[in-house]
This record gives sequence, C-alpha cells and structure tokens, in this order.
Amino acid sequence: MAKKRKNKRISSHVSTDERLPQNIYSIGEHVEVNKNIYIYQSVYKAIHHYTVDKVINESGGVLVGNVIEQFGKMNIIIHGFIEAKFCEATPTTLKFTHETWEYFHKVIAKKFPDKKIIGWIHTHPDFGIFLSEYDKFIQENFFKEDYDIAYVVDPIQNIEGFYFWINGQLERCKGFYLCDKTGNKIRIERDEKKESEPERKPLTGYGIFRNIILGLLSLVSIILLYGTINLNGKVSELQNQQRAIVDSANQNFAVMQQQISDLQNELEDQKLSQADGEIQP
Repeated sequence: MAKKRKNKRISSHVSTDERLPQNIYSIGEHVEVNKNIYIYQSVYKAIHHYTVDKVINESGGVLVGNVIEQFGKMNIIIHGFIEAKFCEATPTTLKFTHETWEYFHKVIAKKFPDKKIIGWIHTHPDFGIFLSEYDKFIQENFFKEDYDIAYVVDPIQNIEGFYFWINGQLERCKGFYLCDKTGNKIRIERDEKKESEPERKPLTGYGIFRNIILGLLSLVSIILLYGTINLNGKVSELQNQQRAIVDSANQNFAVMQQQISDLQNELEDQKLSQADGEIQP
C-alpha cells in the first residue's frame, strides 16, 4: 500500500465555474468516493491506438486536462494525452527523462495552454492491471497532487484501470466516464466487461513466445544455480582436502622434530660415555 500523505490545498487548481460534460457514457461501476474521472472519447481512442502495438516494453505519457469541483466531488477531466518521447523503457518499468519532461511542457504550451498535467498513463504488456512498487514511487514523487491519477493499460489482455488518491492512499477507481461534446455519438469498440474486470485472456502468439522465453531463462537460471552449488561443493571439498594435507604435514613435522630431538639426546649420551672412558686411570 502507498504510504499515507496529507491532503494538499487544491483551491488554486480547481475550477467551480466550468460545467461538467453532459454527453457521457459510464464504464464500470458507480464511484462512491468524492472523485470522478472523465475522459474525452478522442483522447481515449488516441491512447488505445497508441498502446495497441506496445507489447514488449512499457510505454506511456502524461494526461492533461482540468479539475472541476461540483456536487461535492472533485471531477477530473482528461482533455489530452502526450506521448513520452525520449523515455527509458523496459518490459516492467518506464522512466521519464529530463528530455521527456521538457517535451511535455513544450507540447502543453503549444497545444494545451489552458490545461495542466493531471496524471500519467503507462502500459503493462500482458501483466494485468495493478500499480507496482516502482509505479507507486513514480506516483508519490511526481504525481502527488490530489487530482493526479494513474491510468494503466494492458494492450495484450485488452484491459485497463484508473487509480487516484483517496484519503492519502492510492486506490483503484471502480469506474469512469467517456465524454464528448453534446451531439457527438460515443462509440464503444472495446468490451466493457474487460474494461472493469481484470480477467486474463487466452495467451496470444506473442504471449506464448514470451512465456517460452521466460521459461527458458528460468531453466538457464536453475542450471547456473545448480552449477554454482556444485562448484561451491567442490571448492569446499578442496578446502577440506587442503586442511587435511596441512594437518598431516604438521603431524609429520612434529614427529620429525621428536626424532631429531631423540637423536640429539642419543649423541649427547654417547659423547658423555666416551668422555668418562678417557678420564678413568
């Protein structure tokens, strides 16, 4: 769980004059907490068009929009998506570089001058919907305002989920609203159940291939571990043999010292006997 954080003052970031979108379509369950998420269908489709082929490394960007306080709820309105250029990505992490942030701010100044960053989006290729410890670190350090959200998309399983701050902790949002200008029809091409239920789909060709590779890597790791254990065992055996040789050498050296001492005593006795014979008349 994310560590608790104090709610920040948001009066300078929240508008009470703007109207909420009227042309909406609900996805998922009704949200009981004091926040709602709205995303314009053009942005929603742009995000899924962008993520559909991002099936190897994580990808993502930032969400831009505004916040409207009405009916006792903070309403987070997503007006745009900016791809994370110049980022560093692996199958399990996404890092926004200094150049990435510069690119975000340039695009916002040019295309969204009256909007601000309200969260981020990233993919989990065939890993499902959740926030890893790394994701939570990103959220807690770069998206820590009360209105900041995290949007996770799995382009292989075709599922997604939003997360937001509730009482200082990151919580999964049960549902959200697609919206558009009045008169524009909202078309849903994705299976709504898959939007809100993180159930797994049968593996695709890529998923099978990826699992085979992961299985082979696991097998190689086991073999290396076994080899390391055997090598450690051989090293221990050699060390024991070395100690045995040293102990044996020490014993032989002690025996030799005793033999030398005995010979010296015997020679001394012989010298004394000879001396006594010479002295007698």
